[in-house]
Amino acid sequence: MRTDILDYHEFYRTPLGAAAADFINARLIEAWGDASGCRIAGFGFANPFLAEFENAERRLALAPGGQGVIRWPGHGANAAALVGERSWPLPDASIDRLLIIHGLEESPEPRRLMREAWRVLSDDGRIIIVASHRRGLWSIVDSTPFAAGRPYLKRHLLRLLDESMFSIDDAQFNAALFFPPVKSRFLLRSARAWERAGARVWPGLSGVLMVEARKNLAAPVGLVRSARERRRRPAVVTARPASTPRNRTERDAPG
Repeated sequence: MRTDILDYHEFYRTPLGAAAADFINARLIEAWGDASGCRIAGFGFANPFLAEFENAERRLALAPGGQGVIRWPGHGANAAALVGERSWPLPDASIDRLLIIHGLEESPEPRRLMREAWRVLSDDGRIIIVASHRRGLWSIVDSTPFAAGRPYLKRHLLRLLDESMFSIDDAQFNAALFFPPVKSRFLLRSARAWERAGARVWPGLSGVLMVEARKNLAAPVGLVRSARERRRRPAVVTARPASTPRNRTERDAPG
């Protein structure tokens, strides 16, 4: 079961949630700049992060059905929609940049989710996954939404991207949330120092992992070729050649 949309909404309105959003947004802007002219979509709860890309051609907030959805943005036309886990109401190759945050950890079928992400991305599209880090404090302390669902390690994310037809040869990793997930105002005032120190001293203990990858157009061709080759192979030997000895097993018969 997914975390309720109101829990996300309330968390990001707190000082702790606002600090978390600021540090994650800083990493997103490093990767995508202002995304001027791009069509951007976010899946999960991406509202506080999509708000940073005001120069994008289009911004869409896609919320999974089990979570619920709220109107976004607060002014102008609504750009938020409730969608199926593996069926988004978007045409093929219609999105230039895709952000998945609070969307992967509680997904019942991560590979199907990633295949849908591949479908909607344009030929040179890029995806960033922000996922809770298994080795970080934020996946342990259940007072934040980052403790919900399955946390990930780098190798898990790379394997998932590779199996979902994304290029991992040039994948870029980043990390955020090195400060502890506590609501103390004193610690929050020093959160920026924690982030700087954490990135240098204990980079493997971040609260979230961030990986950026490109859509791999060559992968589907290889998969189709492999499928065709499998179909051409006979599944069962139905007849034994006349010269085959009677005691020769079917397993040894030539295919």
